[in-house]
Amino acid sequence: MSTASGEFDGMSLGLGRQPILPEPRAALPLSAAGRRAIMKAAIALGMIASGVYFGWWFIDGRLTHPIQALAFVCAVLYTTLQIYCAWYVYAAIEPVELPRPPAGLSVDVFVPVYDESYQLVETSLRATLAMRYPHRTYLLDDARNPRFAKLAARLGVRYLTRDGSRDAKAGNVNAALACTSGEFVTIFDVDHIPERDFLDAMLGAFEDPKVAFVQGGVAFYNRDDSLVARATIEQAYDIYGPTSMGMHGCDAAPVWGSHTTFRRAALDSLGGYQPGLAEDLHTSIRLHAAGWRSVFLPGVHASGLVPSDLRAFTTQQRKWSRGVFGVLMEVYPRVWPQLRWSQRIAYLVRSSYHLIGPVFAAHAFLAVYLLLFGSDGAIRGFGSYLLRAVPLGAAVVGVRALANSCWNVQADAVGVKWRGYTLAFALWPIYIGTFVRAVLRIPLPHIATPKRRTVEAHPRLVVAQLVLIALLAAGIVARLGDLGAPGMLMTVSFALAAIAIQAYAVVAAMRP
Repeated sequence: MSTASGEFDGMSLGLGRQPILPEPRAALPLSAAGRRAIMKAAIALGMIASGVYFGWWFIDGRLTHPIQALAFVCAVLYTTLQIYCAWYVYAAIEPVELPRPPAGLSVDVFVPVYDESYQLVETSLRATLAMRYPHRTYLLDDARNPRFAKLAARLGVRYLTRDGSRDAKAGNVNAALACTSGEFVTIFDVDHIPERDFLDAMLGAFEDPKVAFVQGGVAFYNRDDSLVARATIEQAYDIYGPTSMGMHGCDAAPVWGSHTTFRRAALDSLGGYQPGLAEDLHTSIRLHAAGWRSVFLPGVHASGLVPSDLRAFTTQQRKWSRGVFGVLMEVYPRVWPQLRWSQRIAYLVRSSYHLIGPVFAAHAFLAVYLLLFGSDGAIRGFGSYLLRAVPLGAAVVGVRALANSCWNVQADAVGVKWRGYTLAFALWPIYIGTFVRAVLRIPLPHIATPKRRTVEAHPRLVVAQLVLIALLAAGIVARLGDLGAPGMLMTVSFALAAIAIQAYAVVAAMRP
């Protein structure tokens, strides 16, 4: 699977051939109207579950205590941002069908690279060249690697470089925009492989002169590579499926960084691709604020790689979450007046996702405190809280699973994807750190996601998770004699679940 140096073995991951993409499947054998009705019924049940949850806060005078009142405000904010708004987005899903494009459109295809493997770049370029619709392919080499220049010449790809590497990918793309002329521009990350029909599927959307970009559905072909790869792909089914479809229904379909096709005039109207650690989100929200429209096409016409080890995944998530929090706190407030309400809601869902880390950590460390130091009354109260929270959690998971069953075109997306939730919860140290950085406006240097899988263990990546496991275990041991006390069994059960969640990350770090 990998070489002794830890570099990807391309053939084992499908890089030496065209990847086999997930076959599109029919959603539930119902009309679109029928699926929407089922979704709305499930959301209504979820709203009832949220009422049960919030009812807990209004008994026994809990809101008279300042700390509990603050916790209630945080609960309301998170539930609104990440549950109610997500359900609103699901309810906005509309099927998308695009006409075939006319002949003769002028299309430039950009493949930005920096420090990727030669084989990865060659595979990407060959697949890009093989797309049927006439286009020009450009290799944008920020590393100025002579081997890449020779590869481009051999394949007949245009080769572009620039002075320096300011603004990373966004700067690389903008430098290429300045010396190319295609009316439409498609951007592929180097580890994403298009099918031959990619441009044929996307370009029809531009019949509408107000469409700024079309985002193709996102899929990945290294699911079975590792624990991290499988969990990452399961995490992605929703965001690149029903959530993106719902954001399209809100007229806020987002840029996802790869296999996006832009109208050059739209990018020019902003002064180019917007810089930042989340340059895709930044660009899409700016385009919508400027009055442009967008399209998300859920069909899978390209696929890519997800990180296969925890080192690469945490690097990616640190960069992405800091960038997304930055957009939420710095860009979103500025463009708020120019967005419609549906767009505001859709972007709140997208830009607040990583709050899942602080929320999980708050519950886990509260359980630690209560198990080690809490009174019987506090344990009883936390146990009753968990009983009220379980139906809401089940509703969140159930509505998401139903949304994937109703709308996702990837057969593997059906069902409850517990690995995705586990990995998201386990990365709480990353998300807390980037949230604090965003609040304090502490910049994070741009670091490319490693494309080489590590072969050695990285215990330092999970020190925080190991500490939490130890504290929770100590709390459980301290309370073994009190399991019959009111609320204790629920509290201990939650602690065991939190330990299992952290263990997933520990295993991934120790056995990459």
